[in-house]
Amino acid sequence: MNASEIILDQRPWGRACGLLICSAVMLIGIARQVAPAEIVLRSFTSAIISAMCVRGLVLVLQGMAEPESDEDTG
Repeated sequence: MNASEIILDQRPWGRACGLLICSAVMLIGIARQVAPAEIVLRSFTSAIISAMCVRGLVLVLQGMAEPESDEDTG
């Protein structure tokens, strides 16, 4: 495992982006005077989807970094 993979593993990019999107959706819902239940549903859904997308992107980047480390050890 090289240094870039260790750094990507230690940072919770998915959770951080999910919370950021959730907060933005809540603020937009409040500004537009949407019902509270709808704000919660929209913010939860957007947080989960964005967290999964970002985590998938991080996994893809880690997968692209692995072949280089295999060649170095072999």
